Amino acid sequence: MVDFQLLEENFYLTLHANDNTVLTIPALDLLKPDRMEELIDAYGALIKARERSTTAAFFMSWYAGVCGAMQHMLYRNYTQLLDLSLSNLTVQLCTGEHYPFFLFKIEEVALIKPLDKDRMEERKQLLDCFYREQVTPIIQTLSQVANIHLIPLWGQIMNALYPQLQEELSEASDEAGRTRINEWFQLLTYGMEASAFGLRKNPFAIKRTYIEHLMIPEQKVFMKAACCLAYCLDHEMGYCYECPRLKEEDRAARRENERNQLQKET
Repeated sequence: MVDFQLLEENFYLTLHANDNTVLTIPALDLLKPDRMEELIDAYGALIKARERSTTAAFFMSWYAGVCGAMQHMLYRNYTQLLDLSLSNLTVQLCTGEHYPFFLFKIEEVALIKPLDKDRMEERKQLLDCFYREQVTPIIQTLSQVANIHLIPLWGQIMNALYPQLQEELSEASDEAGRTRINEWFQLLTYGMEASAFGLRKNPFAIKRTYIEHLMIPEQKVFMKAACCLAYCLDHEMGYCYECPRLKEEDRAARRENERNQLQKET
């Protein structure tokens, strides 16, 4: 059974029109450069981005939720999957109390045919079709409009899917569930042809790098696959702690500063 509340809270998918929507565009229309420009420029004005490339990275971090929802349904062994194709989604740009955000409205609760979980080729075909026909065209259009390379845009999806993997594994009820989750993730990262992503190499097939948690020495966190460009909006903030652009000595200094500050407060 589909948990629509979870899909909205975790992956920005919704069945409803948001009251604070300032722009609504059918997702399929975003394959038209002029409509993508309209969305990116409207969002860029709200977040005060100086470059379209920054806005593009931010938007892709929201659209990554659609990819996360697909992975979630596969991880949880849904007997049927929701249709998350562009033709069945509407993009809603909304104003929030603290920052603007996106929701992806499902127009029709349509289900894809039941998946034969014993046939690896069918599983591979499902993921290939989703990325080749839905995700890749969006990224290619966004890259063209915002004049940003494809890899940083794919990186925003990776930034979402890798932490999701850890969370899904921790919530799995048994070893069989964890095995299934790892199998689906391995299929995405190493089982798919690079052509599905319009690239020479599968963008998910990267070496995962873990770094020391900012506040908890015994814990590790995933280093982002790509910079989210948040520093372009606020130069005083600098790079995120998990940013691959941050030098290790600066990361260590930030850890020490944060932990010293915590000790003073306690």
